[in-house]
Amino acid sequence: MGKHPQMPKRTASLLKKQKGKWRRCGLFFKDGDVIELDHIIPKSKGGKDEYKNWQLLHRHCHDEKTRTDGSLKRSGNKTGCNSAMPKQLSNIPSNYRWINDMLVVTY
Repeated sequence: MGKHPQMPKRTASLLKKQKGKWRRCGLFFKDGDVIELDHIIPKSKGGKDEYKNWQLLHRHCHDEKTRTDGSLKRSGNKTGCNSAMPKQLSNIPSNYRWINDMLVVTY
C-alpha cells in the first residue's frame, strides 16, 4: 500500500513509520480506508505543522481523537483542516445514507 504511484510521499512515509497501522486502535490501514493526517499535538494547542507531529488515522479514529484532544472550539468547529463534526448537506433525498464515511444510495 505504501508504494502505490498515486500515494503522496508524505502518506507513504508515515505509513512506513507507523508500520501500516495506528497504535491506538491497533488496526491496519487497508486499501479503500479513509485515512486522514492528524496533528499529534493539535495546532490549536501549540502543535507544529511538521513531520514529527503528524500521524495517520482512520477517519473514525480521527473523529474520536478530535472529540477528546481539546482541538474543538466551544462552537464545535475544529480549528484545522479536518472536522470531527459531519457537514450538514441540504437537499439530499431520503434514500441516501452515510455508511462507513461514504454517502450511498439505498433502494
